[in-house]
Amino acid sequence: YVFPGIGLGSILCKATTITQSMIYASATSLSTSLNKAEVADEWLYPDIARIRDVSVVVAMGVIRAAQKAGVDREVRIRGMGDEELEKWVRERMYDPHSETAMVEEEVAGVVMSAPNGVSESNGIPNGVHGKASHL
Repeated sequence: YVFPGIGLGSILCKATTITQSMIYASATSLSTSLNKAEVADEWLYPDIARIRDVSVVVAMGVIRAAQKAGVDREVRIRGMGDEELEKWVRERMYDPHSETAMVEEEVAGVVMSAPNGVSESNGIPNGVHGKASHL
């Protein structure tokens, strides 16, 4: 549970090293990420379905620990409050769903930039219709 948040927080704050305090912060942040139902049911770890939200909480803890230890290099976030930092982290978090849309958009742009929608490499309209030449 902590490793995605450790990596995300360390990368986003541009940490020069991973300190013991950052690892400790990841564990304490994980424990605070349990919701009321999980606490009531005495869960040790949050529901895996919430891994993205938990990773944000852990990343924020890691960032704050890096700042306190003086190993962060992303000076723009040093003065951010928790709400602003959370938004900043979420905006930079990898999202596989948006990645698919970005790749599809990029491919469409490449295909449409070919003369008359025809791929220069194989002469097939849009470069995708019919059997591939290697099959």
